[in-house]
This record gives sequence, C-alpha cells and structure tokens, in this order.
Amino acid sequence: MVLKEFSLDGKVAIVTGASRGIGKAIATTMAEAGADIVAAARTASALEQTAKEVRKFGRKCLVVTADMTKMEQVENMVNKTIAEFGKIDVLVNNVGYDSEAPLVVTGEERSGLLPGIKLNYKDMTEETWRTVIEANLGATFRCCKAVGPHMVKQKSGKIINIGSFCALLYGPADTHYGAAKYAINRLTKVLALEWAPYKINVNCIGPGSYVTQIRYDSRPHMTREQVNQVLEKIPNAVIPLGYHGDTRVLGLLAVYLASPASDYMTGQVIYLDGGITAQ
Repeated sequence: MVLKEFSLDGKVAIVTGASRGIGKAIATTMAEAGADIVAAARTASALEQTAKEVRKFGRKCLVVTADMTKMEQVENMVNKTIAEFGKIDVLVNNVGYDSEAPLVVTGEERSGLLPGIKLNYKDMTEETWRTVIEANLGATFRCCKAVGPHMVKQKSGKIINIGSFCALLYGPADTHYGAAKYAINRLTKVLALEWAPYKINVNCIGPGSYVTQIRYDSRPHMTREQVNQVLEKIPNAVIPLGYHGDTRVLGLLAVYLASPASDYMTGQVIYLDGGITAQ
C-alpha cells in the first residue's frame, strides 16, 4: 500500500538539468510518484529520453530548452509551465557545473588517490570562476526568483535545491564549486524563512559520490582512465558505507521533499552521501 502523504498525484514539478544523471533520476522518480514534469536543459534533444521515461508512467512531460544562466530563458521556462499546467508545485534546482582548477597552479598538484600522477591543471581564470558560480548559485537564484511569485500567490510550493558534500568538505582545485554549493546552503535557509508565511518549503539535498557524467566533465586535466581509477578507489578511501550512491535514492528523497509528508520540514540541508560528511 502506498502512503498517500508520499503521493505526488496532481502535482507539477520543474526539474532543471533533467537530461541526465541526478536530474533525470529525480524527474523520472517524481513521475513514478504521480507528478507531471517540466524537464529543462540547454538542449531539447538531450531531454528526449527523460521525457520518454516520464510518459511511461502515464504522466505529462513538457520539454523546455533553457540556459539557467540567462534570466529571460528562465522566465520563459516558467511562463511555458504556467501556460501548459496553470501552476507550479515543485521546483528542483539541479542544474550545475564544475571544472576543477586551482586558484594558482604551482606545478606540484597531484591526485590524492593517485599520488604518482602529476595533474595537468590550468590556472583558474576569472571566466572559469564566473562560469561555475553562475551555473550553480546563479542558476538557483534565477529559478527561485522566477518561480517564487507564483508559489507566493498560490500560498504553497516545494523548492528543492541540489547542493553537494563539497560545501562542507573542501577539496583542492574546487574553490569556486565549494563556494557556490556552500552559498546554496545559506540561500536555502534564508529563503525558507522568507517564504515560510506562504507555506513554501525550501530544502536542499547534498549528494555525496555518484558516478555520473559530471565526474568526467569536471576533470579536463585527467584522462578518462585516470578518472576511472579515482572512482574505483573512492569507496574504500572516502565513503564509510563503502560504495557509490545510486541516483535513484536521490530521486526518492526528492519525492519525500516534494510530497505532503515533508510539510513540516523547511530550511534543511540533507546529505545523502554514505556517511562522508559524518566523519
């Protein structure tokens, strides 16, 4: 028997970065729980498989092309959602980007898990800093800014920000990403207080180690083989439970945070990381 408090029947959820990885898992799991989905990413073709899987559950899926670093495109995404469904019940701010780079290259940078490998880093440029901050913190701000008036008007809503364990455990070559994710934690808490009078819940999920494409995209200084070697070593070296997470569990947590079951929870950051941040 399915507990009614966990049902998303009749709900409309926007999921950004829904074409792959964590975003795709959240979108499809929410559809399985009963929600209609607005799947957003920069290219519509990349969302086709997500939309197909959402529709397998008998749910509607509106595919929207939008770059979350551009306010006019975010507003267009929201306007299309309102035109199609008439409301927005859930916003999942999942879109993000990372590109590891030290602030200053010293020439001695090496992988902690592959100590014999000297890494081919490049200096962090102002453009790299701005790109990572805007794709994470800026995108979260813009989507909340665009969706907020609709949720305030209807006096209900669930906002789920996707952070990272990197907000607490800073690694080398990640000052921009760590700073952005830490700021998302604070944005979550402050916005939860601002919008509590309107019965809008704002919470954040902090994923730990999940093997998705971003693990490769964020390491241009390493070969794919080197990244695979690091990923093989991470469970025993870093994760107390001893294994990488399955993105479906992030989807299940997102369903809880989007459902009536979480109505009394707001302003919280929940780390789903196999115990990494418990150390």
